[in-house]
Amino acid sequence: MKSLFNHAVILFLVFMTSCSTLKTTPVAIGEITKKIESKNFTVVVNYANPMRMKQRYLTSEYDLHIKNDSAFAYLPYFGVAYSAPYGMGEGGIKFAELMKDYYIVPTKKKDGWDIRFKIKDTENSYDISLSVFNNGRAMVVVSSYSRDLITFTGEVKQ
Repeated sequence: MKSLFNHAVILFLVFMTSCSTLKTTPVAIGEITKKIESKNFTVVVNYANPMRMKQRYLTSEYDLHIKNDSAFAYLPYFGVAYSAPYGMGEGGIKFAELMKDYYIVPTKKKDGWDIRFKIKDTENSYDISLSVFNNGRAMVVVSSYSRDLITFTGEVKQ
């Protein structure tokens, strides 16, 4: 599973950096850097790429918001779930929880940031890997023991 996760991350990083259409100006880089370092930003996603399915364009607004020491997610889920939630769960990936093991490092090419953290709510635990690039593009990888990995692409909300 870890190997598959690493391959998915590498594939999407290559895709994201090669298909960039947003301009990278010093002012834009400064604004994004300020948001990332202050831990107060929102990634609005527009594509979902489930592990065993085709990529999907999202027609509704879904996002992942980081605010201080907490993360708030409202994301869809497409894919295989290994266990069902007790009762009738709402579905998707939804949480408003404190982040654990949060760390942020610049990418090797110094063209953005790699952010990782863990979330544990009442029903699930998630490992979140977030890559934010200087041009505002972002990739969110969500893995869980109870579901297949899913990747989202989008951008940091201005």
